[in-house]
Amino acid sequence: RKSIPAVQEASFSLWRGRTLGVVGESGSGKTTIGMLLMRLVDATAGAVTFDGTDLLKLSDAQMMAYRRRIQIIFQNPYASLNPRFTVGQILTEPMRIHRIGAGDDERLERAVALARRVGLPADCIHKYPHEFSGGQRQRIAIARCLSMQPEVLICDESVSALDVSVQATVLNLLLDLQDEFGMTYVFISHDLAVVKYMADDMLVMNQGAIVERGPADAIYADPQNEYTRKLMTAIPRGFAGRQLRT
Repeated sequence: RKSIPAVQEASFSLWRGRTLGVVGESGSGKTTIGMLLMRLVDATAGAVTFDGTDLLKLSDAQMMAYRRRIQIIFQNPYASLNPRFTVGQILTEPMRIHRIGAGDDERLERAVALARRVGLPADCIHKYPHEFSGGQRQRIAIARCLSMQPEVLICDESVSALDVSVQATVLNLLLDLQDEFGMTYVFISHDLAVVKYMADDMLVMNQGAIVERGPADAIYADPQNEYTRKLMTAIPRGFAGRQLRT
């Protein structure tokens, strides 16, 4: 049996308050990078350094503190929320596990504030995920991540399951939250139009390797790699980036 590395020589840096876009077709290795940052898959080599600490060398108990600082929004809002939990439980459970808040009452107050911050009514905390649309469920998932007050937020195809009009609303929410909290985003997507809207810097991946990197505007204006040029043809003609955000 032939072994194919999922990710190889994928070295990059994240900068506080900026968005790194990771693009490539399905199977290129971009989701694996997100999983490695969260230690959701085991690396066979290399290092993931965060504030001088190699996360790959930490025990599960030691990693708990970093899981609070690095959060992930998954692709499918219909599968990433526990259907047996109310929204209030979904938002307060991570706080309870990580001992955020003085008690249940304070955690519930925080949950209500988070729901409002992502554009949901306060009474949503008494409802269950099936009572919400896909876009609303993704807002709940975002609020759940925010309950940890993370420094890094990994968005793994986090709008690809949503209608285009809903995508724009969620993307604008993410930009607003980044401005407010100074978070760093790793924005993983096969949709270059979405990445163009979100990213400051960009990695282009193909067959498990980074084939191009640099400021997003520079790559879009003058891609150097043939694979990147092919990907650019997938962007709808006339698509405008973040400068036209309303």
